[in-house]
Amino acid sequence: MKAVLIFDTVNDLLFSKWDDDFILRMKSFNGQEKDVNISDSHHVSQLLSPIITSQRVMAAQFSNTYTSMQCKDNTTIVFDEWLDHVFMIISEDDLDDSHQELLDCKTLVQHICGQNINLLHSSIYQDWLSVLLESRGKGDSIPGASGVIGESGATGAALNALKSVSKDIKCSPNQHYHLMLFVGDKMLSLYSSRGCEDLMPPDVILLSIQCIAAQEYWLELRDINDGDHCENAHIPWLSEENSAIVNLCAGSTGSPCAPHSLHLAEIAPRIIFAVLIDMELRDIGISVHLSCHILSNLRRLLLQRNLEVLPSTLDSLEVALKKTTDALRKNKANATLCARVTSRMLELRKSCTTTTPLTPETTAIAMHTALEAVVEQLKPDIPSLKLEPSLKELKNLLSPYIEFLGAKALRYFSLVSGETVPGGSLTHKYVEEFPGLVHFVYVDRLAARCLAPDMADCVDMLTPHTVRATVSHATRALREGYGAAVWRCGALHVCAVRWFERRGAALRPPAPPHPAAVRALPPPADIRGVFYRQLTELAFPNDSQGVSVKELICIHLGLLPASTAVQQARRLAHSVYEMTGENMTFASDLL
Repeated sequence: MKAVLIFDTVNDLLFSKWDDDFILRMKSFNGQEKDVNISDSHHVSQLLSPIITSQRVMAAQFSNTYTSMQCKDNTTIVFDEWLDHVFMIISEDDLDDSHQELLDCKTLVQHICGQNINLLHSSIYQDWLSVLLESRGKGDSIPGASGVIGESGATGAALNALKSVSKDIKCSPNQHYHLMLFVGDKMLSLYSSRGCEDLMPPDVILLSIQCIAAQEYWLELRDINDGDHCENAHIPWLSEENSAIVNLCAGSTGSPCAPHSLHLAEIAPRIIFAVLIDMELRDIGISVHLSCHILSNLRRLLLQRNLEVLPSTLDSLEVALKKTTDALRKNKANATLCARVTSRMLELRKSCTTTTPLTPETTAIAMHTALEAVVEQLKPDIPSLKLEPSLKELKNLLSPYIEFLGAKALRYFSLVSGETVPGGSLTHKYVEEFPGLVHFVYVDRLAARCLAPDMADCVDMLTPHTVRATVSHATRALREGYGAAVWRCGALHVCAVRWFERRGAALRPPAPPHPAAVRALPPPADIRGVFYRQLTELAFPNDSQGVSVKELICIHLGLLPASTAVQQARRLAHSVYEMTGENMTFASDLL
């Protein structure tokens, strides 16, 4: 049973995605017969309204926020609130897994909608968010990290090919862009124009989810058409040219608020060419995101009648709005809009500090309306790119590697027990050096990248579900404050270890973070990696710059003695520096 729900400011259901079991549960709450239809948003809103209202009242009027409820029948309800909208997941999953999915849902909403969450009133945006939520767990990469393809020959050829076709990409007047090739959910190569802002680690994860959604749609379309290749068929949630405006992470908070134009094209099944154009609205997006967040907090303070914190919040809002108007002027935006924002801020401050006919609540609403007009500036027209010539050249340049990359994608996506793929079975270096080691996953949480061997040789012992469940179990164990954990899983033996590094050298915290403080952090492995950023700040107060969190999860045969498994995990951890790309030959052997 699972339901993902988003409620607007008046508790109406803005977005919903549920299964049949959820509707049956709702009918039992309502005392209705099973054949009565209550699957419309109105009935669900009515049934859940008391829970939503309770959460809002406790958070707004008493500052007593709670993020989850657990029922006796193992039903878990998790909450989050953003811009006065309530996000909710109702399921029977583990509490941390549900909370992680809710954080990812919020990030995906910001990714496709920016600050204008009302775009979800559109059925196109609802379908888009729905397929992204489904695609979130379909890739081979683990939660909170994107995979690495360590094959130097194909990677180098792909980079040269992208550099070659970049000359034909015409995106004037926007001069900054990224060209990318994805194999499955893994980025094979990236070419960025001069002066372009670097992509942040969560951006790569978000783009890989977009690529998975497109791949799954094209694959389904080929199945319907009896295997015929539908050359870059139109994707329903994108424009006619398979493009859309998306928001990438920016600013100190790393929230998705920088508008970019995304264009997707298929080179071969599971091999995607992506073009990302910077719409030059980054400064406006960052300042508007901050202004909307502060204004939402200010409206909550007014509801609580918390007058002590109000003056400092007004000062912070004024600074954020000043940055917003400066960015608008720099972008040659409408001068009337800048004057309107400034005027509304003066009215808000006056109503909060003196006696005026207008109440603070009224002027706060007027300020919100003015910011909505600014948010509209962050939804520019999608530039039209004629990608056909570039796509043709790219296919020619990559033709020697298409079969290899296609087999690579097939191994990671659809390999099941007893199935073979082109290229046959591989003999990996780690099998020779670590007898009894079945599989391992190495994760750099700062870069949000993971490295794992091809599962072709161990598919009879491990399934993707088993690997994901093992990684999830390891994450929960390490969240309890332990630096390492060892346990048995059926016929397998698992060892997980976490450590800190700075510039390639292991680092020990001055004082280990208290387990209670670690448990109070958000759940680990969400798209934005909030847990790991806050963990490094806990472990290294005022000295977390450049500190990364590394994790290694080893899966051994259960017949192997526990001491030997731990020793092998330690040896693998010592040599992991070579696996991260410093020694490409070794990485190629592993993958």
